[in-house]
Amino acid sequence: MAAARAYDHVRRPRWPSLVFWPALSLLPDIDVVGFLRGVPYGAPWGHRGATHSLTLAIAGGISTGVAGRAFNRPALRTSLFATLVLASHGLLDTMTDGGLGAALLWPFSLTRYFAPWRPIPVAPIGPAFFTPDGAMVSLFELALFLPLWLFALRWRLRPVVIMLWLIALWLIGSSDPFREKLMGLVLREDTVFAGGYAEAAFRTVTVGEPEDAVRRRLGEPLAESLYFMPKDSPFQSAMEISAAEIALGCLGVRVEGNVVRDAIDHDICRNRGIAPGVSRT
Repeated sequence: MAAARAYDHVRRPRWPSLVFWPALSLLPDIDVVGFLRGVPYGAPWGHRGATHSLTLAIAGGISTGVAGRAFNRPALRTSLFATLVLASHGLLDTMTDGGLGAALLWPFSLTRYFAPWRPIPVAPIGPAFFTPDGAMVSLFELALFLPLWLFALRWRLRPVVIMLWLIALWLIGSSDPFREKLMGLVLREDTVFAGGYAEAAFRTVTVGEPEDAVRRRLGEPLAESLYFMPKDSPFQSAMEISAAEIALGCLGVRVEGNVVRDAIDHDICRNRGIAPGVSRT
């Protein structure tokens, strides 16, 4: 919507413009169709892959500019705005706190990038977006991008509004200990931590450390999810293979307090003596 006003800066943008630019900004997420087709998350055309790249943002921007000429829109200006809108999607996804990063440099590199500052909570995908969790994410984003909303709606940015926005930004994105305690008090946080767990120790854990070393540092976990590839299957991460490609088998268990609480697939696991209530050892 902010792009709609900036594009039509001489006058108040009309509703077709207010619909078109937000819709264009969502276009990179068309890759979620791949989930239905069995495309692995980490594949080039998986979610946050090629469609989130700067290359396709430029290509899409140029295509939009060319198409805009049929509607008497200036090709260069339309191409520039469309490129910025499409590129902003991938760049903002690098600022989320979950999922994979965005493949900004595809096709030259499939590396998934995250920004150093990641204040945006990751949004649920599909129907799950229309849940309390999805509503909470929407509220976070509304607060985070409040100045852009006000700009789009032509509301004045008064000092008190800017001050309230900065406070909201601090509450959303800061990791300050005082903020953590304040939010815990307001939200009545009742998180239970495993014995020996400390946030400072958790932040020292690095990829590749032995499991025993991590357990000594953080203590025994309250619960664990253990996954197993079928026999004779090559090892692949969940990001490299779709669920449809995995052979049937006892693929995983959830353990709480050294006792199995759940299993995938129940019937196959039960045939192997693995069922809820069975001791892990």
